[in-house]
Amino acid sequence: MDGEKKRLGAADVLAQGGKAWGEGRVDEAARAFAAAALSAPAMPLAHVNLGVALRRQGHVKAAVVSHRRALALTPDDAGAHTNLANALRELGQLAQAEIHARRAVQLKPDTPSFLYNLALLLRDARKYDEALALMRQLVAADPHNGDYAWDLALSELYLGHYAQGWAGYESRWRLARTPKREFASPQVMPGQDLRGKTVLVAAEQGFGDALQFARFLPMLAEKCGALVVECLPELQDLFAALPCLAKVFAKGAEPPPHDLWIPIMSLAHWLGIDAGNLPGPVPYLTPPKALAKPLGHPPGSVLNVGLIWAGKLVPRDRSWPLEQLLPLMEDPRLAFWSLQMGDRAQDLADLGAATLVRDLSPAISSFADTAALMQALDIIVTIDTSAAHLAGALGKPTWMLLRYVSDWRWTDHGDTCVWYPTMRLFRQPDPDDFVTPVTRIKTALTRAADQVTAGLRKQVKVKKVEKS
Repeated sequence: MDGEKKRLGAADVLAQGGKAWGEGRVDEAARAFAAAALSAPAMPLAHVNLGVALRRQGHVKAAVVSHRRALALTPDDAGAHTNLANALRELGQLAQAEIHARRAVQLKPDTPSFLYNLALLLRDARKYDEALALMRQLVAADPHNGDYAWDLALSELYLGHYAQGWAGYESRWRLARTPKREFASPQVMPGQDLRGKTVLVAAEQGFGDALQFARFLPMLAEKCGALVVECLPELQDLFAALPCLAKVFAKGAEPPPHDLWIPIMSLAHWLGIDAGNLPGPVPYLTPPKALAKPLGHPPGSVLNVGLIWAGKLVPRDRSWPLEQLLPLMEDPRLAFWSLQMGDRAQDLADLGAATLVRDLSPAISSFADTAALMQALDIIVTIDTSAAHLAGALGKPTWMLLRYVSDWRWTDHGDTCVWYPTMRLFRQPDPDDFVTPVTRIKTALTRAADQVTAGLRKQVKVKKVEKS
């Protein structure tokens, strides 16, 4: 009787958690799900719900345990299998995730969300043909679903299917997280004649997206009377240096007079960009001002190397453990300069690496500052972050460390990048290997330092001969 009371009480608590979850109160929901799972450990749904909530809170390893508890009670629970697959995918355990994602579909083959989760997993696992077929199947069955259309577009772009990808990229306005902005003027339509018109390019998404797509602003400027550009405040000085723009203003300010507007991430679609149009002229951005005091090369060094190791954690972590990069600093001919911003700049002090790397972050208040500093460096070593796009746009030698599952811009093979000709890609061979790409960069840095050293010795010999 006591057990039945506990079960009924846990069901009530579980329902309260479900209500909190539906209203967006994630922490409250997680506490309720945890209470239900602890008071009635034989209730599978409590473990599944707790696992989903824990993953949302960022406790992915604990979420895996909750889903495994549910499956220990009900091995054929399709919901537990698909949610466990989602958590394992986030941890980079793709082979295990695929087992559970496929099992969920096998148990309930007509559940679209299970097919969707499997398609995302297969894309990460580089099983593109099957992933793309599933995505297309989902969109065909539910053409109004923005999430399906969006991920199909990303899959097409990942494979270099630009025409389909850019068209599908417009589905971002159907996502709850990216509501479409409105302006008093009409939006530019496909194929519209813009001669004599003042066109406003509107800001959207993040810094890296804006830096990547800024390459298309001169192309659009050639087709219209005048071009005004909205951007995030941190980019304003940098973009204002583009000679093709009539005006640059910060997002949130009153827009200048204009006839039409277009989102910056729609430029590739409107311009009909394909692989043949890329990368376009590089560099396409230049620092609006030089450094007040040149960096120079510290005594004994021959190369200045910029370093960025931490970026976004969502939708997936793009960072690299700084301790794994310490072997790069063993060569005294290399002077390292940190361009890392935010809380992770503290990693230098935490690891005792502040004695090995000079911190430039106090001199940075905008991307114009970063651009000026990058111009003074010889090589930029970075992860996938906005700084990588900036370095590529400046035409600087840029060596990027890529996690195994990377963004559509970088595809999943090769060490060159169609978007940035001065960029080299150093990829993880598997999700847990943080050593191999760093070893490759270390070898490349040694080779670069050897070349500079040899050149300097040659210059010394020439001068001696001239004197004699």
